[in-house]
Amino acid sequence: MDPTGRTLQVLEFIMAAGPGPVKQVDIARHCGLSTSTLNRIVRSLSDWGYLFLTSEKHCVRNFRLERNVPMSQTYLAKLDSTMRGLSSRLGVSAEVIVVAGHELLWHSKTDHPDHNVLIRASVGFRRSLYALDALSQLYLSRLTWDEVQAHFFTDGFYEPLRNTGQPTRWLPETTVRETLDRVRSEVFAADSEGNHVGIRRCATVVEDPNGRFLHLLALAEPEDNSTSEIDKYRDALLTVRAELSELGYAESSANRLVPKHHALPLRGG
Repeated sequence: MDPTGRTLQVLEFIMAAGPGPVKQVDIARHCGLSTSTLNRIVRSLSDWGYLFLTSEKHCVRNFRLERNVPMSQTYLAKLDSTMRGLSSRLGVSAEVIVVAGHELLWHSKTDHPDHNVLIRASVGFRRSLYALDALSQLYLSRLTWDEVQAHFFTDGFYEPLRNTGQPTRWLPETTVRETLDRVRSEVFAADSEGNHVGIRRCATVVEDPNGRFLHLLALAEPEDNSTSEIDKYRDALLTVRAELSELGYAESSANRLVPKHHALPLRGG
């Protein structure tokens, strides 16, 4: 592993260890680094202000490091070609959506082949998970109800806004729980109608070999398109989901180390 890779490995380990002090000896042991190599890396990070070093040879982090999609360049390249293939073959916009706190974050997308179709959610767009559409349902259903209660205000969910002119319809906690329980065993979901700008989405959830959420892969189209296409979209998404999962499994079997110390995952905020 080159010097840059060793530094990134140390950063990932310290980030995964949580906000508390981490022993330098634990970092060296887990990352397979000599004491002298680790000391050089830690000293540089400390000089740049990314670490605070205690007198007991503990490291306290002063940074945040997290990949939106925690996979390699190979996986991201496959994801990009997958999106372009779906968009060209099905005549829709393909989107990769990750989760940031209580929001969905549009990581990447392809334009709709029909340039007259305007989809406002561009790369970097954020939208609340509290709007309980197909995207929110798929992600939230990966969590247990106890996790949803711990990270979300369960009386704050609502039906996504439509072009009805009606006030926001807040959903009672029982309805939210029933909805998520119904979707929990599914890996595909589709909106029954368009949102407030007339765009309807269907999506699948992509997870790593350990069942950890990676991202959503969605298809977006105008609401007035025929709903008979949904089965075709489902088959296409489930096929590429299997391909991405296979690549994710291959990556997990490579030489990248998984940190042994974990903070509580930032699943929803």
